[in-house]
Amino acid sequence: MLKLASISRWQAGGGHLAISAAIGVAVLAAMIFVWYPPPYFEAAGGNDLVLLMVGVDVALGPLLTLAVFNPGKGMRKLRFDLAVIGLCQLAALAYGVHVMFVARPAYLVYAVDRFDLVMNNQLSDAELAKAAPPWNARLLAMPPTVGARVPADPKLKEESLFLALGGVDLPQQPRFYVPYDEVAADAAKRAQPLSELRKLNPEAAARIDAVVAKSGRVEAQLGFLPARAPNRDFAVIVDRGSGAIVERAMLKPWT
Repeated sequence: MLKLASISRWQAGGGHLAISAAIGVAVLAAMIFVWYPPPYFEAAGGNDLVLLMVGVDVALGPLLTLAVFNPGKGMRKLRFDLAVIGLCQLAALAYGVHVMFVARPAYLVYAVDRFDLVMNNQLSDAELAKAAPPWNARLLAMPPTVGARVPADPKLKEESLFLALGGVDLPQQPRFYVPYDEVAADAAKRAQPLSELRKLNPEAAARIDAVVAKSGRVEAQLGFLPARAPNRDFAVIVDRGSGAIVERAMLKPWT
């Protein structure tokens, strides 16, 4: 192992950059492939926070190392400076990961006539406690797709409406979740033709063509429904016969 005294300022900064970049890529990959599968990352607004994390952890840390690295100041002082930089980086990374974890997507919920990307921090402990398994716990894996039905019971319907008036909409009330298969037929009926999606996204004709080709269906067999998300709404493309989800596409779903 090289001793600090034998390393140049540029070698120290470059080595720190390589380590920081490797950690940043690993964390980003975990976020995208577990908590924020496409297109949820962009829809949830993860880009801005990740840019901040990259700026602090991948760029600022190595630059600080480059600035303070000077074996002439003494090994004890140099080790202290590098330890402080490393701890600051770890604290910033831990904070960023914590924010992304707390605000991760929990469910993609179909209700009434659209989908909603419901975030973990939009589900209260009180509402989760009223839900049946498996929807009474905060999931750690990829967000599943479910349906939400307006309850038939008059008392429950009134409670649901009261919560909605207070800002907790039906998709954020997990006690009324059902498997997506139970609402897929309704989603199929309410799906709009892809010709409407093309009108809303004239610059994305090639992307829509690719979705159709990948599905193995003709375009008339596909439709789309809007999906509301915290940062940017997107389109959920479904089979117009069964309601099965074909693609979640970062395309404008309404005017």
